[in-house]
Amino acid sequence: MKFGARILKTGIAISLALFIAQLCHSPSPSLAGISAIFAVQPSIYRSYLEILQRAQGNVIGAAIAIGFGLYIGNDFILIGIASILCVAMLIQFKLENTIGLALVTLVIVMDSPNSDFLMVALTRFGTIMLGLVAAFIVNLIFLPPKYEVTLFQFIYSTNDEIMRWIKLNLRHAADFPLLKKRHEMDAKADYTNE
Repeated sequence: MKFGARILKTGIAISLALFIAQLCHSPSPSLAGISAIFAVQPSIYRSYLEILQRAQGNVIGAAIAIGFGLYIGNDFILIGIASILCVAMLIQFKLENTIGLALVTLVIVMDSPNSDFLMVALTRFGTIMLGLVAAFIVNLIFLPPKYEVTLFQFIYSTNDEIMRWIKLNLRHAADFPLLKKRHEMDAKADYTNE
């Protein structure tokens, strides 16, 4: 297994989410850590899009959960029905990749105790959103790998090889069996250097 930046970012995002949730005196800071797990992304742009989508999915999940909890009830059968409704709405709004965290939000919010349901549900929802924000902060701080440099190096080496073949072909100096053997040796050397 390769230990990379995403693994490190996930651990830092979870720790930051738990720390902030404890600072805010959340009754269940682990919810922030769970939501941070879902939100860590390899790039800043993907992180921005992911946070927007996950926030929308969480709002839909929490709204359905609070609506069901206040007006219909929150027993296990109703949680299942609310989950079906939530998934259908997320698919309708083309937010399929938010289904997992939105359902986690729905179940956690609907599982709030009946006494003071609204306050507990909003606290849990806020804690989950706190985890998303913590993951976004970590994604902003830790820069992603520089794909442009790798791409530039690949383009440069490919261009160099193409130019070599064109020059050889224009001079009619291309002895194809020898060039093929040289190319295979170069490819083998490149493979062992990676």
